[in-house]
Amino acid sequence: MRVTFVLPVFSRLPSGGFRVVYEYANRLTRRGHQVTVVHEQWYEGPHRPVKHLYEIARDRWHTRRPDGLSRWLRWMAVDAGVRMTMVRRFDAALLPDADVVVATYWTTARLLSGISARQGSPVHLVQGYEVWGVDDPSQVDDVLRSELPKVVVSDYLAGLLHDLGVPRERVSVVHNGLDHAAYRPPEPDGPRGPSVSLLVGSGPQKGSATAVAALERVREQHPDLVVNAFGPEKRPALLPRWIRYARARNGREQAGPAYRASAIHLCASVQEGWGFPVAEAMACGTAVVSTRNGGVEDFCVDGRDSLLVDVGDATNMAAAVLRLLDDPDLRGRLVEEGLRTAATMDWDTATDSFLHALESAAADR
Repeated sequence: MRVTFVLPVFSRLPSGGFRVVYEYANRLTRRGHQVTVVHEQWYEGPHRPVKHLYEIARDRWHTRRPDGLSRWLRWMAVDAGVRMTMVRRFDAALLPDADVVVATYWTTARLLSGISARQGSPVHLVQGYEVWGVDDPSQVDDVLRSELPKVVVSDYLAGLLHDLGVPRERVSVVHNGLDHAAYRPPEPDGPRGPSVSLLVGSGPQKGSATAVAALERVREQHPDLVVNAFGPEKRPALLPRWIRYARARNGREQAGPAYRASAIHLCASVQEGWGFPVAEAMACGTAVVSTRNGGVEDFCVDGRDSLLVDVGDATNMAAAVLRLLDDPDLRGRLVEEGLRTAATMDWDTATDSFLHALESAAADR
């Protein structure tokens, strides 16, 4: 099968959604399928003219080098058989001939309305409710209501689409897998002390300010608290100086100094389509405190493998962290159940289901 993925940009920083696309591209290629990933050139805009010109020049340089994009993607390895391309501006006519073309963002899904039959059957891979930073969210809803077949990464997103009026037969649920070679407990796994790992993002959707407020309260009762924060960007200004921060450029860098070094992982997200950091932390033997943010509720059960609190509730977030710090038996039970939960996440199984959805879309057309 010939498969085209369409990504909105070439991401210079680690991204869960992009990681899923490259993971499928690698695995489909290794199974003998022909895979092309099309990216749109970075557009910084006139408000930053120097950076705009710099990014354009950098994009052109890397696209002219053999395997330039694959080499430039330093945060994840891409199979040499995956064809990585870049276009100046998305135009349906620029997509290659294929059997299936997969849009991976709401703006790229709009593009698929103009493709020809030779470019493949269109499929929309939905990995989140992508309304952050969008002036008119109704545009996103309109795209989600389109007649394109949808592959969603969580039951939460399937329910959201159903609430928007999308028929269930138009939606396939394919849960993400997990790289168990990268995410596993340390050997030996000794005492971790009063410590918390935290993914920090500059956008409001990650709830970082709420997490910091909660951890300030925890520190009042545990002055020796260690917070191992990490993220793909430079140290965010919102972090107080007592919080450690590491700029993690790939999953293995996150797993070592953050998850495996911490007794608890805190997720304060407002909304998640899936929730990779929570799953990764579980696989590393770290107890989880998370908001009820949608995606993580596909695999997190309050009191069984995690403690869940409401979005934006710094008070109960702090209470949950304190409860686990002060009750090692409870923390141990959550860790054991979390390891069992994470063990069910398998990329081979996910690829089987994803490929079945693509084959069904091609056959239906």
